[in-house]
Amino acid sequence: MKLIKLFGIAVLALGVTMTSCSIEDGKDGVDGIDGADGQDGLNGADGQDGADGQDGERGQDGTNGLNGVGLEPLAEYGFLTLELSGTRPDNIPFEDSAIYRYSPIDPEDFPIYNIITITQIGNDTQYFFNFRRFLSSPEGTYTINYMDWELTINNLGQETESVEDVVIALKHGVIGDDYKYFMINDSYESGGAGISEMVFTNLSFDPNTGNHLTFSYAFTVAAANNDSGNELNVSGMVDINLLELIQP
Repeated sequence: MKLIKLFGIAVLALGVTMTSCSIEDGKDGVDGIDGADGQDGLNGADGQDGADGQDGERGQDGTNGLNGVGLEPLAEYGFLTLELSGTRPDNIPFEDSAIYRYSPIDPEDFPIYNIITITQIGNDTQYFFNFRRFLSSPEGTYTINYMDWELTINNLGQETESVEDVVIALKHGVIGDDYKYFMINDSYESGGAGISEMVFTNLSFDPNTGNHLTFSYAFTVAAANNDSGNELNVSGMVDINLLELIQP
């Protein structure tokens, strides 16, 4: 009985002890202040520049381009030169020159642009030359500058040689250094109104070297008879080869 009482007292004392020893969790503490950032480290030394590479070998030059297709045949029959001097329509003196090189190579155009006809008339031999040269390629739609000749000579190369008839058609643009221009679109005929005597020098024709015709020419046109509106001096030279039709 006494033992049971003591055991009960012991159990009670143990419960009181366990109850009094139970501790509740405390509240979270305030966060501490962030620490200061550390100092940046020192920059490392720059590395040394690498050595330059060797230059490569020079490539070979390209081949020369071909000349414009079609221009050489158009210029193979010779040329006309033109020298002009006078006064422009705005009364400023001018000088101008050009070389007319190109002729059509279509056979249908030969009788108009590059032909010689030789006719025996009694004791005289008549040479009729009809030739035209263009300042650029002879494409009628886009090319307007040309010089055209119809020239009749009797007994060429003989003592009785005489220039019978000359008709020159000229369509030529004159461009000044001030970028102003005017057009000459005239026809000049030997013995015509306002045309001085046409002077021909060094006249030569050789049928054995491609019907080669050469000469120099000069004349003056009165103001009322040319598109400059002032007296016009015209000169130049002819150095051409002409074609002759083979008659059946």
